Amino acid sequence: MFPPSMSLDDCRLPSLISFQTLDDQVPGDTLQGEFDFNPFAFDVGMLGVMFCQEFQHLTRTVPMLAPLLDRMTTRNITRRFKASEALQFFEEQVVPLTPERVLSFAAESNHRYVTYDYYDRWKHLDPDFVAKWAAYREPPVPYHIRFLRKICSSAWVFRIVSSIRRLGRFLCLGWTILGHKLLE
Repeated sequence: MFPPSMSLDDCRLPSLISFQTLDDQVPGDTLQGEFDFNPFAFDVGMLGVMFCQEFQHLTRTVPMLAPLLDRMTTRNITRRFKASEALQFFEEQVVPLTPERVLSFAAESNHRYVTYDYYDRWKHLDPDFVAKWAAYREPPVPYHIRFLRKICSSAWVFRIVSSIRRLGRFLCLGWTILGHKLLE
């Protein structure tokens, strides 16, 4: 599908493809009217959402889950873990500090379901821990993102917003090219 020489960061697919997956595991990457997305970052986000559904309520017991889950589901795609980075973080940071058998009993817990992007995994953690790992913490979903997600849930609004975003990217690219020619 992609040339072997292409960087994984540069791979893009039309955003409508991202909706052909399980509804409850879709990260918010394409819910605001984006016209394309990175499928590899999207896969890590989906895995992060799935892990959040199963394990985010355990962050009091396993605090290292908070930075792992936040970095797997961050809205800032360039900061999102690659699959290999998430695995390395899990093996080096989470597993050694996890009480034995905690994760194996996660599904048996009666926890209240809150979607991954609204659940505060850091709320009950030690302030020193939160300060140390602050660079990994995902800020709350901004109101403008919430608004875009709400209005883009309508197919026709999604198409309009997506078209505006596409035009914006085209114009920015045009201005960049024009700017370089003027500087020459």
